[in-house]
Amino acid sequence: MPESVSLAEISRLSGLDKSTVNRILNTWVNRGYLKQNGKRGKYSLDTKFLDFSGALKRRSRIRDKALPYLVKLAQITRESVILSILNGRYAAYNEMIPSDQPLTIVPAEGTRVPLYCTGVDKILLAGMTDKEIENYINSVKLESYTPSTITHPDSLRALIAIIKKEGMVIDCEENIPGINNIAAGVKDAEGKTVAAVGVLGPSVRLTRQLMTEIIPEIKKCSLDISRELGYKT
Repeated sequence: MPESVSLAEISRLSGLDKSTVNRILNTWVNRGYLKQNGKRGKYSLDTKFLDFSGALKRRSRIRDKALPYLVKLAQITRESVILSILNGRYAAYNEMIPSDQPLTIVPAEGTRVPLYCTGVDKILLAGMTDKEIENYINSVKLESYTPSTITHPDSLRALIAIIKKEGMVIDCEENIPGINNIAAGVKDAEGKTVAAVGVLGPSVRLTRQLMTEIIPEIKKCSLDISRELGYKT
């Protein structure tokens, strides 16, 4: 595949007229996805596409390193285990190991959840810089999904401070009624939080007491994955 393509070639391959293709290409150039070699030159990928490719490779690497530890955690807890990675203003579930029990919580891979209302998501929020956290809190509407959802900015700030200190968080029915979640952060070689490991299940089974009991297991899992990514304690 050629590294650069002309407007005429793109028009021929797409079946669109040149004026339509030209408008589309100009938009992509302005947004940094494509670059044009000279005023009438050919088009090639620019930095935003390269950044996107790099992000996909990083996500794949984290998932591959994490998978054996996620499976082990699922076997120990007998609840569903998820790996969540930051995706803009949301957290996206990158991997899921379902529980082997009859009543099982299985979010679809790629599910996006606001950063303020589940355990794995708040872990990622707490892993941001103070400035990034403030920008997020000041720009997002804290909507209520259940009676337990945190909707006051100061309450969210206070909880984030605790998460930063403890490295984990317990969530009781903050996003969906009847579902509990406990989560811990995964760090890379630079000490940056790049993912979150969560155990989730029905609140009738994954009680607050049980979540407290498995804190050492989820912390060990997240630390093992972090070490695989080069993190040193």
